[in-house]
Amino acid sequence: MFIRKRNTRRILSGFLLFVLLTVTASAGISEQPEAEAYAEDITAGCTYGGNSKETKKNTFQLMTDGDVSTYFALGEKGGFLTIDSAEPIFGVSVMLYDRFNKDYSYDLQIEGTDGEWKTIGQSKYLSNWHPLEQPVNRIRIRTTSRERLRIAELQLFSAGKKPEEVQDWQDLDKADIMLLACHPDDEVLWFAGLMPVYADRGYKVQLAMMTPEYEERQLELLQSAWHCGMRYYPYFIGLHDKNGHKNLARQYTMWKGKTRVHRLVTECFRRFRPEVVVTHGEDGEYGHSAHKATADSAKTCIKYAANSRKYPESAKEYGTWQVKKLYLHEYEKNKVTMDWTQPLESFGGKTGFDIAGEAFLYHVSQVKIGHYEFKPVGDHDNTAFGLYYSAVGPDQGKNDFMENIP
Repeated sequence: MFIRKRNTRRILSGFLLFVLLTVTASAGISEQPEAEAYAEDITAGCTYGGNSKETKKNTFQLMTDGDVSTYFALGEKGGFLTIDSAEPIFGVSVMLYDRFNKDYSYDLQIEGTDGEWKTIGQSKYLSNWHPLEQPVNRIRIRTTSRERLRIAELQLFSAGKKPEEVQDWQDLDKADIMLLACHPDDEVLWFAGLMPVYADRGYKVQLAMMTPEYEERQLELLQSAWHCGMRYYPYFIGLHDKNGHKNLARQYTMWKGKTRVHRLVTECFRRFRPEVVVTHGEDGEYGHSAHKATADSAKTCIKYAANSRKYPESAKEYGTWQVKKLYLHEYEKNKVTMDWTQPLESFGGKTGFDIAGEAFLYHVSQVKIGHYEFKPVGDHDNTAFGLYYSAVGPDQGKNDFMENIP
């Protein structure tokens, strides 16, 4: 009898424990927060005003048309644009139509309770993201530069998570790998999956561009690089897009001398301290002299960057730096073959080839011309590279730019 009561008590306790666990689990599931929804673009419902001459022309649609080749212009210092929205504004994205080295500064402002305008954000890049701590229905963009401020694209957003395609750049102090490319679109045409693959693996990738190109193409580059997983703002070395007609010496002359070019590239290496640099082929892919000069400069400047006697100004500012490895596209010695066909988790299972092909389409100005199109592998195999220099020994696997890098 005693045993029976004990068993009954044990069964009842077990049943109550089961009920308790079930209720607790159900409560836990119901209490889990829902994933934050993406913010919605509310730009279409906004109205505009200001003191610019362009305001009278009513050309506001040029900064909301999704076309980075068109822009709305504000006057020089003191010019302003006011934006009113029926819905609360939680975030602002501003893309500027300008050269990387021009004065394109502005203040993003909100109106205080006293009627005075308060600055809550400022421009830093050609593409800027401004999350607002408190939502407002009116904002103002005020020019602080000496020249006209040209807004290529303006987007206002509701509450929610920042959409993935909206650029929010950061600066990088120390790179794991640097892609040194010549023109916007070269970063995907000749290097294909490099950026998405190494971003997916968690490496800090710095894109450095030899030429600034034109305003439109710089914005296309930002869109392409962001799509490839780049979150560190591309670095523009600042050389003009002039072609020496396949002649290396002439290219250096058109870039105002070999010494100047080497000084700028050396400074780039010292500034970002990449472990590995990947760049164009010695023959410039199809013989392009600017591509040749890019490769030639990289070969020389990995030595200069480690030598304090070379260009001491940048050595003093950034210190010297020893690049550990340099890879050249289509280099015939110490060949490595990159696999851009593997699915990438952070890109939803797409491959490096997939992402590079999509990124190329952001180069609308070049797609229109039709001179080039992105091809996996292609005529100048964008999986084929060679190890030109190594301070950490030869590659064994021959399929990873970061091999032998701790």
